Amino acid sequence: MRFPICIYILLFALALGPAYAKPTIWVYTDLSDPRDQRAGGHPQNDPDDICSLAALLLEANRFDIEGIVFSSTNRKGLKDATPFIESTFAEAYAMARKPLNKALGGFQESIPFYRSSLYQGGDPVKFDPEVDYSNLGSFPTVDKLIQLATKKQVYVLNWGPTTESAIAVKHCLDTGNLDALENITVLSHWTKSWIAQGTPEQPFKVANCRDDGRACSYMHETAKAHPSVKFIELGSVGQTGVVNGSSKYPNFHDFQSSALGQIFVHSKFYHGKPDQSDGSTFWLLTEAFGPTLKTYSHDGTLDQETEENARDLFLKNGHAIQDDLLKRSRIAAEGGVFPTEFIASRFTYVYQFLDGRYSIYVPYQANYTFVSPSGETVMEDTVDPGNHHLDLSSLDPATYKVLVTTGGLTRDFTLTVER
Repeated sequence: MRFPICIYILLFALALGPAYAKPTIWVYTDLSDPRDQRAGGHPQNDPDDICSLAALLLEANRFDIEGIVFSSTNRKGLKDATPFIESTFAEAYAMARKPLNKALGGFQESIPFYRSSLYQGGDPVKFDPEVDYSNLGSFPTVDKLIQLATKKQVYVLNWGPTTESAIAVKHCLDTGNLDALENITVLSHWTKSWIAQGTPEQPFKVANCRDDGRACSYMHETAKAHPSVKFIELGSVGQTGVVNGSSKYPNFHDFQSSALGQIFVHSKFYHGKPDQSDGSTFWLLTEAFGPTLKTYSHDGTLDQETEENARDLFLKNGHAIQDDLLKRSRIAAEGGVFPTEFIASRFTYVYQFLDGRYSIYVPYQANYTFVSPSGETVMEDTVDPGNHHLDLSSLDPATYKVLVTTGGLTRDFTLTVER
């Protein structure tokens, strides 16, 4: 029997499956090199973006990834994270791609990484609603997004401040480029919340909104007022749903079999869970593990009931998300792993955080020793992988040398104890 050509085309499309209609994504992340540390010793930016990016790359065949813009943040004094990106993420993806393509298919040849253009010879640029952004000559990582949006629909995943997304939206409105604007949908993680950090009285009192408040306000207000601006506010569900839903997952140790798995499980394993909270944006796009695009309003609004319902759906599917990631990590294991020293050199921190508490974070079991200015050992202990509060109440105020041995590597830190 001979079939009409249209039947063959349909069968071909069906054979391609989900990959045939991959959503195109563009990521703005405040990710920085975790070895670039603020006063007190904590990484300049929260390592949750590192964990989230490792998860995204394990899931990369679900998407057409057109760009990942790193260091999209308003933090001052940030060092260029390009060497870290290339030696860690670009290398890990290259190691994983061949076995993942052999088993699953659809993993693009390489991932385009760009350093954010918010850094222009010193202090980062914040959004100004009074500025005319018609000319994007100073913002190539926004211009690249606009050029992409003139050709196709694109989902912009916002993992930090909304500065570059706000510039992109205002550029389209300033220039009347409504065709590109219609093709852009921004999915924002935690720039508003009723249930975590934010409160019913102050829902915008959250970290990603505080870092550039005017950009955050502009995105929410403009999306509500202008029908061409599509803005999905996910709230806190990455943390309260995706991350908390992975609690007590029994097989975290098995992620160490691949390079991407190592980054995922070691970069920020806080309170017994990998913190891929920003990942809620791309997990939403898969529409396979809980809430879907229809769950949320596209005008930037978010009510408490919607946030709680989405949280509960992600909580319910938390272990299923880990299962899917682990399946891929096990496949990627054929490509090899990083030496434990490599992981330990990037993801070990001894610090005093903004809340004043002293902490240590280690990717593997570790021994640590505090040495006084006179050279005397005044404290030592062994800790399991993860984050641990340090009770330093018995130590005199001073600056101590801290030796941490983990993953076959000994690292030196200094920590100032204050009263």
